[in-house]
Amino acid sequence: MKKNKNISDDTLRELFKGIPLEEPTQNFMDNLFQKIDAEAIKSKKIKQRWIIVGQIAAGVAGILLFPALVIYLYILYRPDSSFSFPKIYIDFNTNVLIIGFSVLMLLILDTLIRIHLANQAKNN
Repeated sequence: MKKNKNISDDTLRELFKGIPLEEPTQNFMDNLFQKIDAEAIKSKKIKQRWIIVGQIAAGVAGILLFPALVIYLYILYRPDSSFSFPKIYIDFNTNVLIIGFSVLMLLILDTLIRIHLANQAKNN
């Protein structure tokens, strides 16, 4: 009798020989596909959250960095000119701010409702 030099292979063969072969349950495939779908939905939600965070970061960077870059390049290529910010006096009307904030909230709510309805239609 020829014995294999690799002892771990022999041990694994013996273990696999001792395992009885059974048919999977009838719901095995359904359960497996449900778990795969759940993981896919979970990873898609995480990806969507990071996309939103990236869009917000890009918007803030654009608002802050683009004017700074323009001012820097203006000063760099026109060193003889003096650059100063004009004094701006703004008188806020609270009614205008409330209306603007309300419109912004309604637009955000409308977008969230549309996304929710689209996801429901896709799932059904």
